Amino acid sequence: MILSTVVAALLFTSCASYQTTAPIMSIASNSINTYVEADLDYENAKPVEATVESQVLFHLFEINPNSNKTLISSNRYRYLKINEAQALYLAKNRANVDIILDPEFEVEQHSYFLGIFKTCRTKVKGWGVNIKGIKRDGRY
Repeated sequence: MILSTVVAALLFTSCASYQTTAPIMSIASNSINTYVEADLDYENAKPVEATVESQVLFHLFEINPNSNKTLISSNRYRYLKINEAQALYLAKNRANVDIILDPEFEVEQHSYFLGIFKTCRTKVKGWGVNIKGIKRDGRY
């Protein structure tokens, strides 16, 4: 009797977490400075967003996996989690833009049955812009 009560209680045990990121730089100070400068098309900037969801069983098996396509750059976004990189890739490609300025991530995670089954929903929002030209030798 006690064992069945404990098992029943464990089956209905869950936990959740929620995380949001926000930009620390304004759009006006956001520029590309790797080895070249880019002229960004701010006039045609548009809001972009995408959401990816994943479910994992036993920390190993992903149910309804997302695409393996991710967007990670060598500087600012190199430490993104896999779901964040997938959401960024989807947002960029669906909107047909070159760059997403100041992306904000919302991550909602739930864990069920003592962590045996986990769900994660990751949403990215930002401003999509295209590159008008690359500055070479002081000219566009």
